[in-house]
Amino acid sequence: MKRVLVLGTGYVVKPMVDYFIDKCKYEVLVASRDNNHSGLIIAGRPLGKRVLWNATPPYDELNNMVKGVDLVVSMIPPSMHVIVAKACIKNKINMLTTSYVSPEMKALDAEAKEAGIVILNEIGEDPGIDHMGAMQMINQIKEEGGKLTSFKSYGSGIPSFEHNNNPYGYKFSWSPRGLLTAAQTPAVFIEDGKKVEIAGKDLLEKSWLVEVEGLGTFETYANRDSTNYTSDYGIEGIPNFYRGLLRHPGYCNSIQSMKDLNLLSDKESQNLQNVSYKQFTASLIGADENSDVKQALADKLNLKTSSDIIKQLQWLGLLDDKLIPFSKGSNADVLLGLMQEKMAYKDHEKDMIILHNEAIVEFDNRIEKRTATMKVEGRPFGHSAMSRAVSLPAAIASRLILEGTIRAKGVLKPISEEIYKPVLAELAEYDYKFEHKTQVI
Repeated sequence: MKRVLVLGTGYVVKPMVDYFIDKCKYEVLVASRDNNHSGLIIAGRPLGKRVLWNATPPYDELNNMVKGVDLVVSMIPPSMHVIVAKACIKNKINMLTTSYVSPEMKALDAEAKEAGIVILNEIGEDPGIDHMGAMQMINQIKEEGGKLTSFKSYGSGIPSFEHNNNPYGYKFSWSPRGLLTAAQTPAVFIEDGKKVEIAGKDLLEKSWLVEVEGLGTFETYANRDSTNYTSDYGIEGIPNFYRGLLRHPGYCNSIQSMKDLNLLSDKESQNLQNVSYKQFTASLIGADENSDVKQALADKLNLKTSSDIIKQLQWLGLLDDKLIPFSKGSNADVLLGLMQEKMAYKDHEKDMIILHNEAIVEFDNRIEKRTATMKVEGRPFGHSAMSRAVSLPAAIASRLILEGTIRAKGVLKPISEEIYKPVLAELAEYDYKFEHKTQVI
């Protein structure tokens, strides 16, 4: 019997554990500082074991857990992945993460190869399925002798059209704190042969609308440094290359207003004992709490009190007289507390993932626009679309590694046929599949 160690019990872990236990009949150790949550994920199944682990130095416990299993899946914060990877290299145990490859992780490539293991990263939804769909499309174009002049890849996790029912057009199917990173990370893409660089502070102001055929109009903003992937995808020198996120229209201005108010700052903790949200907001903008705080907020943002942005902030609760329910915290802690309360999915509500790739291809006698689009909705009272989109590719790839189908070694992304072909094929069985269209333009 194969044994798998899953580190972490976040939003997206349960479908993975279900796959390992119910489909593969693996013994699964779920390690977390929250034993109760681990218990809910295991759900009383004999093949599931929970381990209380606080992820603190000197990591002897981590080493002991790693050497007792056949594969490790790290679903803890990205800052911990390299520590886990080093334990896996030491014990010659294969490892997966759904996170981006950091420079520190990339530097372990030679050691991983020497240990004879694979450390597979970016094997979730975005990054993950987007890479695999891109490689499937790009390799098909190459086989047909086409010249790729533009490639644009979009990903999203947003409320379904049916349950897009709050003024932000967004709900959390993943860690809300990840919003801080996503909204402030610098980005780079290629347009007309030139690099376009966007500073983190300007990211959301450099957004635009994009049409996804059959689904409607969305807002997009750039996702990290796209240029890192031209080499991975084998399309160096392409004139136009973009990787972006999709949101329901209006999202970027809404989050930008929060940035303008310094609400996304998590650097300084402050005393919030007996402080109301209204008082907090007043202090944020340098207003007298006894004045018209709503008007002062509008003035700070150079808006009318009737503007959508002010209505959204009021709906979120930032002008309420209600006391903040904790005594110390940062601006971001206050914001994310309200977001978790107001912008979570109810049990019956559905999220939606959209992945959309667009390619412009030149042939000798024609130019084509090719698209590949995936839309999947969550299950009411069941797993979200996002949780399955992130965890199923990792679970499938884990099985393929343990069965010897994936033989490559080193620090990898899912961009080789050995990985993406079987993973995409099995994902299609779970209705995670791309719809391909070609149009001569």
